[in-house]
Amino acid sequence: MADILLVEDERNARQVIAMGLEASGHRVTCCASAHEALPVIAQRHFDIVLTDLRMEGRDAGLDVVKAAAAKKPAPATLLITAYASTETAVDAMRFGAFDYLTKPVSMDELDDAIHRAMTQQHVPLIENQQVEEKTSSLLIGNSPVMQRIRERLQRAARRDVTVLLTGESGTGKEVAARFVHQHSSRASQPFIPVHCAAIPEGLFESELFGHCKGAFTSADADRKGLVEAAHGGTLFLDEIGEMPLSIQVKLLRLLQEHRFRRVGEDIERDADVRILAATNRDLAEEVNQGTFREDLFYRLNVVPVHLPPLRQRREDIPLLVQSLLERMGENIRVDDKTMQQLCQLPLKGNVRELENLLQRLLALSDEGTLDLSILDEETPLPNVSTHASILDHIRLSGNNLDDVLEDIERKLIAEALERTDNNATLAAKELGISFRSMRYRLKKLGLRE
Repeated sequence: MADILLVEDERNARQVIAMGLEASGHRVTCCASAHEALPVIAQRHFDIVLTDLRMEGRDAGLDVVKAAAAKKPAPATLLITAYASTETAVDAMRFGAFDYLTKPVSMDELDDAIHRAMTQQHVPLIENQQVEEKTSSLLIGNSPVMQRIRERLQRAARRDVTVLLTGESGTGKEVAARFVHQHSSRASQPFIPVHCAAIPEGLFESELFGHCKGAFTSADADRKGLVEAAHGGTLFLDEIGEMPLSIQVKLLRLLQEHRFRRVGEDIERDADVRILAATNRDLAEEVNQGTFREDLFYRLNVVPVHLPPLRQRREDIPLLVQSLLERMGENIRVDDKTMQQLCQLPLKGNVRELENLLQRLLALSDEGTLDLSILDEETPLPNVSTHASILDHIRLSGNNLDDVLEDIERKLIAEALERTDNNATLAAKELGISFRSMRYRLKKLGLRE
């Protein structure tokens, strides 16, 4: 849950965004202009400042960005605009904006930006120990697959090698990156997260490597880039598949030579930084399509680690639920029936969706409880007794056929094991399959080693 200041001069847009944020469990204070917002920023602390760019007939949102950046500690500032351009992006990021979103902005996109802003900070990120402790607690789970992942990450942390984290959105790739950083010899140095999709292509080189005064129109002073900010520590490149090809070749040189140049500068500088990268794309396929450099892929993919979706490790959901509730400061014991219902939800957004869901339930349920009937009111679940309604269920839940079949298979195997007192041989007979097939399915579903 975040304390958010929303600055938007269009009344309808302000109301819609505020309602969406409040439905996600955030506290929202609204201002209709930069003039109204500036004294509020001066008097109160906010976690997030969300402001339109174009107000009062000018780029008044930049005034809000500057005022927020001057606060100590400074809130993360998210800028929304219908007038996206390289020039305004330069100004916004130079003055301290954390992210830059273009209208129309969906609530999913906004939720994602707020989530990143709450777990990241813009340059510099030297004093982020509390954030690291908070996020690393999410790398939990007693499932065999999570135990293997933790062990692999701990081994990777011992040496300064690149790690490529793959997995769907919300599976905890940044959490895993922080885990590696915290268990490495660089733990006392900066951890700098970079969301590659959030940086306009024209700004990428400057953001990553910095620039010298006069390098381009708005470069009125020398500026360090993210590589220098991470000196001695770890640079985490999230959504690396979004990196432009022109920058990929420069990143490759950084990985090979440990040297770089600022934009507009002739001299090379040494870079003592460890690179971790993450993506929800298939980079091998991107290489085949020519949108990602093959040599860079192999440089990044020294230690590959795949973070599985929650549907493949549902046995970890109870631990995650309790951990997330504790992080939110809620002392709630979830009853068995409610926990079972939570474990059966599609959760296509994985841990991130689970966290947002719990925030919504806490906001809308009676105090001290989690009322899942609220979800039925929002999206009534179809009757799945007919072929047509099963298709409706797949469409509404966001699942696909493979997800549904896997879920059915998991439930049938779990029921057979329960009936046979966890005897895999007898359970295989109950299901009419061979023991060899049973062993394969248990391993595939992460139910056994």
